[in-house]
Amino acid sequence: MQVLLPFIRLMKPHLSWVLLGSFLGLFTLFASIGLLTLSGWFIAATALAGISVASAQAFNYMTPGGGVRGFAIARTAGRYFERITTHEATFRLLASLRSWFYEHLEPLNPARLRQYRSADLLNRIITDINSLDNLYLRVLSPSLIAAVTTLLITLFLWWVSPSFGMLMFIALMIAGICVPWIGHQLGKSVGSEQVIRSSALRQATLTYIQGMSELHLYKALEIQQSLLEERQAAMQVLQLKMSLITGLVTALMTFAAGLTTLFALVIGISLVTEGQLAPAWLALVVFCVLASFEAVAPLPLAYQYLGKTRASAANLLEITQQQSDITFPEEMVQPLTPGSIEFNSVRFAYDERVILHDLSLHIHAGQKVALSGHTGSGKSSIINLLTRFWSYQQGQILLGGIPVEHYPEEQLRSHISVLSQPVQLFAGSVRNNLMIGNAKATDEQMLAVLHRLALTEMLGSDGLDREVGEGGNRLSGGQRKRLGIARALLKTAPILILDEPTEGLDIDTAKQVMDAVMSHQPDQTLIIITHHQQGLDRFDQHIRLDHGRRID
Repeated sequence: MQVLLPFIRLMKPHLSWVLLGSFLGLFTLFASIGLLTLSGWFIAATALAGISVASAQAFNYMTPGGGVRGFAIARTAGRYFERITTHEATFRLLASLRSWFYEHLEPLNPARLRQYRSADLLNRIITDINSLDNLYLRVLSPSLIAAVTTLLITLFLWWVSPSFGMLMFIALMIAGICVPWIGHQLGKSVGSEQVIRSSALRQATLTYIQGMSELHLYKALEIQQSLLEERQAAMQVLQLKMSLITGLVTALMTFAAGLTTLFALVIGISLVTEGQLAPAWLALVVFCVLASFEAVAPLPLAYQYLGKTRASAANLLEITQQQSDITFPEEMVQPLTPGSIEFNSVRFAYDERVILHDLSLHIHAGQKVALSGHTGSGKSSIINLLTRFWSYQQGQILLGGIPVEHYPEEQLRSHISVLSQPVQLFAGSVRNNLMIGNAKATDEQMLAVLHRLALTEMLGSDGLDREVGEGGNRLSGGQRKRLGIARALLKTAPILILDEPTEGLDIDTAKQVMDAVMSHQPDQTLIIITHHQQGLDRFDQHIRLDHGRRID
């Protein structure tokens, strides 16, 4: 249970909702038990009162009848408000869990997250967090309600007769502890495997959907479909196992309730025969015993899936317990020469593979610099080190004359505008994507930048409200690239870094894009990462890399 403790602590801000839901659940349960118990006594007492005219006239029908109606109304109202409250508490807890997960996920640098697939992270955010609703809604609250009910029902039946109290205590303890334990033992390994298989199924599904075009082109659709069907069949087998376990524990609970009722009936008949119990009270006790098992009936199913809940919790903790190896200070710094970049004998290794070997370079503020080299020469690593997505092992990087480690994260992000490779667009309008670069940019500013990049025709009649689709799939590759450049240009930062800005563009469009970039902000430091050798004479400095070393 230790793996669940962090999630139990997260309930503290919503403790009032949690306790209110548990109280209403207890209230509803006692209204249900009271309804069945009083109804049983009322029917038996009415039948006995009808033996003679005198007893029938003397019997008070109104009070117990009103009690039955009162319990019925209380149960209905209690159930309604209990469902509202418990689900409100659950939704609030799930919302807090998602915020808590994002708060721990966001600070982790890409080096920490590179081992996880996006589908795996998505599965943890959705499926694993949703699985934790079992913790409060089906485990903690029902367990608390069952414990309180066991105590109060035992005391009540002990007052009727110690034999009834002892029988009820033993029966509810066995039904409330042993049967859930059996369900938990049978279901914990199956539940843990369900979490693993569910993640694998989601990954296969996303791969199938996202790669459908390529699968069609290479006639590999059937292979991926077969993999998807295999993983789906594996999930169905696990669901069948869980259904069989559910049937078993439900049968055990029903058997325990029936056997306890039989024993109560035997004890009650003996007490009635000896004159120690009124005949109508025998019906009250029997119906009370039957109704009391409603308190422990949900527990086997909840604990059966506790293994799945624990596995989901472990998946989340695997992410949230990681610590980023990159920390940012709180105090703002004052750059000495905003826009300047200096690498002094920087060595950077990635997974023990050296990427940069004692790299030194100096880019003055306002310079236009071309950074070239073959694939894997370390060009993109320079961006990752400047933005502190990764940490270098030796040397020093100065940004604006200040070590890059001295910048608070927000100030560092505001200092650099980057076009990454590949361009990441988000489902939404052109305006939404451009506002990521500059939330205060006006429509006129956006349209001006798009015009300089020859993108106004792409807008059509929708203008800036044109939807780009998931990942920009409604745009061509060149349009996605230029929209990403427009977003980078709109951000007002001393340094602009563009990774392969003309890749995939025709000659005329590439020239127009470079003209727009070079003339955008004359005082802005510009770094262009490129494979092309044409047009390098336009730059103030050309830095060439080969296997992580600078070559001149």
